[in-house]
Amino acid sequence: MAKDQVVAIDIGSATVKILYIERTGDGLSLINADVINNPSPEVPEETSDTLKQLWNRIGIKQTIFNKHRMEVGVAIPRGSVVTKRLPNIPPSTTDAQLPAVVSMAAETELPFQPEESIFTYHDIQRSTDVLSVELVSTRRETVTHYTEALNSIGTTPSAVIPSMIAIETIARGQLTNSSARTIIVDIGASITDFCLMRGSKLQFSRGFHVSGDQLTRTLMAEMQVDLETAEQEKQTIPANQTPTRAWTRQFIGELERSIAAAEREINSTESDEIAEIWLCGGGARVPELAETCQEQLQIPTRLWNPIYAGSLDTSNVPSATLESYGDTLAVPLGIGIHLLEAELPVSLLPTEVGVKRAESSRKHQQLIAAGIAGFLILVVALCGITFSRSQKSKVDLIDQQIANYIHLQTDANKQLALELILADKLTHQISPLDVLHALSTLFKDRTKVAWKTFQIHNLDDLEKTRISFSLQANSIDAINSMHGVLNRAKLFSNIELGEITTTGDERRPTFEVKITCRLTNEAIQMFAQERHPKPVIEIVELESIDVNVSPPEDDIQPSEIPAEIMNEEGEEKEE
Repeated sequence: MAKDQVVAIDIGSATVKILYIERTGDGLSLINADVINNPSPEVPEETSDTLKQLWNRIGIKQTIFNKHRMEVGVAIPRGSVVTKRLPNIPPSTTDAQLPAVVSMAAETELPFQPEESIFTYHDIQRSTDVLSVELVSTRRETVTHYTEALNSIGTTPSAVIPSMIAIETIARGQLTNSSARTIIVDIGASITDFCLMRGSKLQFSRGFHVSGDQLTRTLMAEMQVDLETAEQEKQTIPANQTPTRAWTRQFIGELERSIAAAEREINSTESDEIAEIWLCGGGARVPELAETCQEQLQIPTRLWNPIYAGSLDTSNVPSATLESYGDTLAVPLGIGIHLLEAELPVSLLPTEVGVKRAESSRKHQQLIAAGIAGFLILVVALCGITFSRSQKSKVDLIDQQIANYIHLQTDANKQLALELILADKLTHQISPLDVLHALSTLFKDRTKVAWKTFQIHNLDDLEKTRISFSLQANSIDAINSMHGVLNRAKLFSNIELGEITTTGDERRPTFEVKITCRLTNEAIQMFAQERHPKPVIEIVELESIDVNVSPPEDDIQPSEIPAEIMNEEGEEKEE
């Protein structure tokens, strides 16, 4: 639950009430509200069970995340609270010093033993010469009675608020005249709250026991009926008729005493007249009670439904609930609004309970933070493991693909090697015989030129091949002619003639020369074609022959028809 939401609880002697209120951007909204009978208010265990049942009916879900963030306020009746104005506080007291000063002053003003009491203060009135506060106190055991009732729903209240503070809060929305005095009377089952307001400010409050239960007991005694019948009868018998008249007289008497006590305490002048009296609560449903009070007190009196006070959005709550219980919800509604709007709520929650709740909330938040941190660490670890496994899977997949590629590469290399071997086998390899055959073809006439020596080096690499041979010729012209033939043959390159020497006698000289050369790049193809010539396919053209074939004869010649089937005119007989 967010900090702008609050659950307000009012544990009465006849009913238990819970309101679930939220503050939105558009104002206050009543999320849910419900009321349940409290059959045994004197038994704490049964009251706790009743509260738990109503809590579940409201549908308030407590989770690990909202349990200690939930603002829960519980009401304490005005009759259990004592108020007293502390007027003699030094005016120089600062706001920071005020709690300690009020604590010291309260020790002499409290009506209970200090160790048995719980107190707070509000309504700070400060001027240049005067500083006063209103002290609010109650017995510790009274607060414990209400806080322990909440154990059944597994929560600790964040505030214990007196009912008159709640009534003051809820009435502010309709009290716009700052000088008018208005009395608000909330008639409960066991106690009635009396609140005197000037404008929107509470001036005086008290509680008295002329209430709905007392009227029920009066009717039971006067009419000699049981409890259930008396409860029904008090909704039908007018306030000014017997036997309700006696209770009405007591009720009006308490109103008069309360008005007199208020005038004494606030030093009211005669001009401060009461403008109006508002009646609410279950006891205000006695027929003609408002009219009787107005007649007896001479003060305008009317019934007041606090659920429609101010700008509260009630669209989420069934209209039947609002019509049935709206006039009884002043206290829980005021508690919820007070917790949402007050910067420092007026609360009688024991200090140690508040500290324990804050410490528990802090530890709970730390536990949540640790849990979230642990969860995040776990998520990060799982993500890391998942990522690591994913990466490992990717690496394994890549390794597998690489292995496949290596296998394919090995196969490809083997295939390539085989193809290279085959290509090498199919490629023509030049041999010395090819060169000798080419030279012998070029020089068929041995009478003019003759070979003496012939050498070939590095024939497997044309770039490094060297061919050298020695020739004998009968003339220098024959040598030059031979040199020209070699140049034109396109088989040899870098042809170089050595020094020409002469041998023999003068009449028949012999000329010798050494020639060196290389093979051209076209030599391999030329030698291959020479050794393996392409087959010559001779295309034979056939002469056209005229063939004259007569078409088959479809009709039988007359000579082939037997004579017995011919008629006299030489025509075929009809069948």
